[in-house]
Amino acid sequence: MVRPALGSVPRTQPDIQVLRAIAVLSVVVFHLSPAAVPGGYIGVDVFFVVSGYLITGHLVREATATGHIDLPRFWARRARRLLPAALLVLAVTSIAIWLLAPQTTWAQFFTEAVASATSWENWFLAASSVDYLAEGSAASPVQHFWSLSVEEQFYLVLPLVVVLCTVLATRFRRFGLRRTLAGALGLIGAGSLLGSIVLTASDPAPAYFMTTTRAWEFAAGGLLALLGPVVLVHRSRRRTTAGLAGVGLLALALWAFSRETPFPGVAAVVPVVGTLLVIAGGSSQLRWSVTTIANWRPARFFGDISYSLYLWHWPLIVFAPMLIDGAIGWGGALVVLVVSVTLGAATTRFIEDPVRRWPRLTVARPRRTFVVAAAATAIVLCIPLGGRASVEVQEYQTASAVDAYVGTEEPCFGAAAAVSVGCSNPALGDALYPPLAVRTEDTGDTFRCSAKAEDVDFPGCSFGSMRADAVRVAITGNSHATMLIPGLIDQLVERNWRLDVYVGKGCEWRAPSADDSRACSARRTLMQERFTGPHPYDIVLVTSKSPDETSVADQARIREATLAVWRPVLDRGTAIVVLRDNPRVPDDAAACVDRSTAGELLAGACAFPVLDAYPNVDLNIAAAAMTDGQVPVIDLGALYCSGGSCPLAVGHVLVYRDLHHITATWSRTIAPMLADAIASAASAVR
Repeated sequence: MVRPALGSVPRTQPDIQVLRAIAVLSVVVFHLSPAAVPGGYIGVDVFFVVSGYLITGHLVREATATGHIDLPRFWARRARRLLPAALLVLAVTSIAIWLLAPQTTWAQFFTEAVASATSWENWFLAASSVDYLAEGSAASPVQHFWSLSVEEQFYLVLPLVVVLCTVLATRFRRFGLRRTLAGALGLIGAGSLLGSIVLTASDPAPAYFMTTTRAWEFAAGGLLALLGPVVLVHRSRRRTTAGLAGVGLLALALWAFSRETPFPGVAAVVPVVGTLLVIAGGSSQLRWSVTTIANWRPARFFGDISYSLYLWHWPLIVFAPMLIDGAIGWGGALVVLVVSVTLGAATTRFIEDPVRRWPRLTVARPRRTFVVAAAATAIVLCIPLGGRASVEVQEYQTASAVDAYVGTEEPCFGAAAAVSVGCSNPALGDALYPPLAVRTEDTGDTFRCSAKAEDVDFPGCSFGSMRADAVRVAITGNSHATMLIPGLIDQLVERNWRLDVYVGKGCEWRAPSADDSRACSARRTLMQERFTGPHPYDIVLVTSKSPDETSVADQARIREATLAVWRPVLDRGTAIVVLRDNPRVPDDAAACVDRSTAGELLAGACAFPVLDAYPNVDLNIAAAAMTDGQVPVIDLGALYCSGGSCPLAVGHVLVYRDLHHITATWSRTIAPMLADAIASAASAVR
């Protein structure tokens, strides 16, 4: 998603306003009803190309006329154009988070508000899209600021590129500024496009948000600005044809693309070329041309308010269901659209345009704009930073309370309440640990021990006893193994265990296959070498989240690949113990948590049937069943579910932090029972 291009539109190219209108309406309608324009997200790409075209042209004209770029003045103009509306929306949205958003979303939403105000939201989302901790995260009301962050980074870097090319053109006069800059943009664009294609094919989630995979779209617009005298169409009939062909390509992308289309990558070429054709066509006086649409008052209106409309529409879409406690439907979508347009028009007229043209800033030195912008940004940042601070205070208080309760074995706290019928502890009052506001943050800081998808080795985390006679324990799996570590750590020294961690994203312990990435194959080989090496482990714990969908053939292949690595380890005398995966939380139960208070959860709200708790085949258990009892299975399901029901809170402890990860607090309360079961199972087979 993105904000409209900056700067004034050349009078000879009113078609750019049409592009802005098409772009913003595509995005807004897509967000309100994806089925209406399944490829509506390409509006972002249209804006990127337009921005590249306009800003490059402006900078080159300034450099050609004056021999240099006034960087402070350029950045001051961009700040006056972008910040007033953006900061207003961020301030209102941050206040709305306090008032309307579930406390379970506060940590994420306030963090993203800070990221948006400081222009790195796109990188935050890129990192979150490959982060275990972000799984199940809600769409934040400021998520659309990612595209504004990309553009602001473009406005920071492009002038520096132009300055460098100006210096080079001065020293090597035979090339000239336009040719030098065209070469630079060509290299940047080619590298960015290649990177976009490669990353979109291998890891599309972060590719969507990264500046490096989007830079070529700006470069394409910039190249058109530089090559304009060569490629711009001059005859009206040809202009008309070019413009209509461009609109046709945009229409193709809008209705032929969908959420399943790998994007940006190669697919983004279609809207980019379409936008370039519309710009290259310029203005035409023929009746059936894009210019005819550009002269239509609604097209000019939506082009004029496109920036503010874009900023307002997404927070309204996110908050509307919270206000009515349910889906908004077609009627609600229409109301959101009308309110978005109204706020966009009002913001453009009373905030965006007046501040951009305010004489006290435009005639003063850029320093004044920077001071005002910094002060305004700091004031707005106080709201989400205050929200983050409140979350951090709750995190600290939670950690202190949980340390005390676990350390003193507080009666009926957490899993202890699950093993005693009617267990209650009035001393705990109505407290819930962790509080809803810090639910997603309650990880025990052990995900730092998890290897990323591209890592060829593990971070090397080890915990517990340092004695020479310590029982050597390894834990392997994916994030569902990682989330057990906070509890196991509490048990290690007392039991004289040493725990080594071999967990990572999407690469469980089994024989390497031809489909593995280089990193995954390396990690699987490394695990086998460690588990069969000269210093064998006493116990290897195996657990993981099973794939959501696997065919019967794939299940058989995975079982065989798992047994292939287990057999040599079992032959060494190591006890392999499988831990049954924890229950999954159905979507409706997770949504219920977001609508519930701590007291309601303690009273049993949002509990789900045990029949829904295990929707997938646990492939580790399936493999263990083929070992004739050599690999025991530990099932702690009774701690999660009883009487056919699985509550979300047990013994004043919140069990899950998302759809399938448990909280570190719950991990610590199940740990005594888990460690006892591990010791018993291992001794039985050794």
